Amino acid sequence: MDFFKFIIALLLIVNQLKAQDDSFDYANYRNNRIADRLYNSSVTALQKNDYYGAMFYLDSVLLIKPNYVKAFIEKGKILYKKERKNEALLEFQHAIEVEPTNGEAIFYIAYVKFTQDTSSVTSSDFDKAIINNYKHPHSYYYRGLLKLLENKYNDAIADFTLAINEKTDYSKAYHDRGSAKQFLGDYQGAIYDYRLAITYDPKMLIAYLNMGLAKKMLGDFQGAEQDFTVAINIDSSNYVFYNNRGGARFILGNLETAKADFEKALKLSPDSYEVMTNIGNAISKEGNYKTAIEWFNKSLEVNPGYAKTYLNRGLTEELMGMLDEACTDWRKAAELGSKEAPGYLKECKK
Repeated sequence: MDFFKFIIALLLIVNQLKAQDDSFDYANYRNNRIADRLYNSSVTALQKNDYYGAMFYLDSVLLIKPNYVKAFIEKGKILYKKERKNEALLEFQHAIEVEPTNGEAIFYIAYVKFTQDTSSVTSSDFDKAIINNYKHPHSYYYRGLLKLLENKYNDAIADFTLAINEKTDYSKAYHDRGSAKQFLGDYQGAIYDYRLAITYDPKMLIAYLNMGLAKKMLGDFQGAEQDFTVAINIDSSNYVFYNNRGGARFILGNLETAKADFEKALKLSPDSYEVMTNIGNAISKEGNYKTAIEWFNKSLEVNPGYAKTYLNRGLTEELMGMLDEACTDWRKAAELGSKEAPGYLKECKK
């Protein structure tokens, strides 16, 4: 039955009903049925990724039924996917004007604002969606993410867990719960969650990176090296993976492979002061102190406020017998917040 045959059949039914009951609001009944049919057509179009067709059907719905809340919400979702975020917000706001307690519309207003500027929303914005019965895993996830950004790690863990309870394969929720645990110093718990995240999303690079960093904190440098290697095998264009694998190899005493990783990292990110400092450390370890100092100097040209460079340049200067220069660098490192520098400054008081 095509659309026009459907309308004719519908009109016949309505006329029959009107004949049975003159008080029946057949015009409203007809409009509701037509609007529902058009809305269902928009759903079918969306399943085919036909956004233009879906928007046509949704606009048609709203011409017939201007207060059709689901149509406003679906239009907002499509506009968001098309990166037309301000227009999407207007559609969600129209839905709220019709139905102020619509939890889905409340959620999407908070979500779109979050993607535009995280500081423009708070966890309470997602609370409103949950209170109004939009207990969707995304509601819990984004409330948790905001709590994570607010350094409320235990609250964040609770929300990520609620999201996971609603959606057991929610890889981002596992990852971010792991991040919250890592901030709390629970490295084993963090590694457990990163593994779950990778189970559901084997190419989640950030999970391999953070799992490697957690293993480094536990002293498992071989495990960290393996995780960074997996990340590199997935994406060989990210200098961060090479830099961190080089750091793990440096600690393991594999100096040549560490240097190779640092050099690859620098090719990918020529202005990375962190990588320059690591190259300086590797060269200093080889005993080539003068060249190491040159690398530390290059790092400080890029970022004069990087405490680690002053700390390590000071260590190299000490090895060169330049204690006064070393003490000057350690003092600077301490001023910039280095927790290690005060221990070395004891040498300066002797």
